[in-house]
Amino acid sequence: MHSPVRILLCLALFFLKSSLSDETPDQLCNNLDAQQSCGQCIKAHAECAWCIDPHSSLVNRCQLKSKFTNETCTPHLVYSPQTAQVKTQQNLPLETKQHDGRTVVRLQPQAVSVRLMPGHSSTVTFKYLHQTDVNRRGTEPETMEIQTSDVKDSPINLTFYIVCDGELKKTKSCRVQNNQIVEFKIEVTVNSCSNSGDVTLSVGILGQRTIAGIYVTTICGCECEKHPEINSRLCHQNGHLVCGQCVCDPSRGGDKCECPLATLGVSTASELEDKCKFNSSTPVCSSSGKCKCGQCQCNRPTVTGKFCQCDNDSCPLSSNGKVCSGNGVCDCGTCKCEMGWERDDCSCSTASNNCVENGELCSNNGRCECNRCEQKPMENKPTDDLPETTAASVTETTSTADLPSDEELEKALDDSVKSTEATSSSALKIFWLFYFLVVILFAY
Repeated sequence: MHSPVRILLCLALFFLKSSLSDETPDQLCNNLDAQQSCGQCIKAHAECAWCIDPHSSLVNRCQLKSKFTNETCTPHLVYSPQTAQVKTQQNLPLETKQHDGRTVVRLQPQAVSVRLMPGHSSTVTFKYLHQTDVNRRGTEPETMEIQTSDVKDSPINLTFYIVCDGELKKTKSCRVQNNQIVEFKIEVTVNSCSNSGDVTLSVGILGQRTIAGIYVTTICGCECEKHPEINSRLCHQNGHLVCGQCVCDPSRGGDKCECPLATLGVSTASELEDKCKFNSSTPVCSSSGKCKCGQCQCNRPTVTGKFCQCDNDSCPLSSNGKVCSGNGVCDCGTCKCEMGWERDDCSCSTASNNCVENGELCSNNGRCECNRCEQKPMENKPTDDLPETTAASVTETTSTADLPSDEELEKALDDSVKSTEATSSSALKIFWLFYFLVVILFAY
């Protein structure tokens, strides 16, 4: 038998695991890897885009495409390749003659190019005219079977569909009649980047002298990365301009390679950038400014602090629209209340003159809050008559089959707590864990 404590611990563990979530597209676009280069950016997520405008003041060039504005990046310089592009290169109609003037077209189109990012798919549709061998007699249906070149050693996966007997079926073969036009589809999926460049696939029908080609290009970087501006003036001739961003020589740092590292007492550009971080886990200049040769330049007058960590516009507003209710000043996002006022928004007076009448405070039947009388809360009713929830009642409704051992449970709980601490909602999850533990203590 498993103890009620272990069953409740299992429930707590299940809750913690189920509450974990994946990163959002916005988080993927803004992570450190995506900010390194245009190529890393577009690999992060299909909705990520890169600003190739060299005059943009953006700190993070990789963002969700929908977040760019005319002010942050010139619209035509927002680079976001389509995840799937299919173009027909040759498309002679069925039953016409090939360029040699003799061969009848029986497969349409004849050439298609496909551009795909890893992890994405695209479908190419073909039409095939089936014609029986002239020496064959009878009207019985024949089997047509799609054949392609081998893709075993390439990063390409192919899935085949044929409109067979009036239905689209996932198959490579179908029974067809003479002179029947058959539609089939090939879904092309790119799993990873290809080290050998483009992949060429031949498509045909088994036993038939007809062929088409699919030319697959994997989008694993940005076109602008292939054409850097060497020793660009925009980079003070101390680096190359790549996709709107300066890639500095080893001895230089800064957005425009304007910072001599040795003079500033650092040996690498990353060390120089670290001078603009409060600690290793915080963003450069708290994402509210730019790092200029190791010093933060905040992007708004109301943002202050060595690391632009203080936003003096972020203090709460009162109902009349005044910062700190007009009874204090905003200091690094926190209201500093004047004497005689309290609370986060300085809206609560510490005076009590309005609460006193005939020498009594709130008629001895309440308390004074913010210079106003508040009635005392009603006492809670006795709980003797409430039904008792026991650990035994939990065990009656909870299956104990295949529960983990004590050692496995302890390790899993420890791992789950560590995992939740790495997420933005860790505080809430830990609260629920403690809630379950309190239930355990009272139930046991």
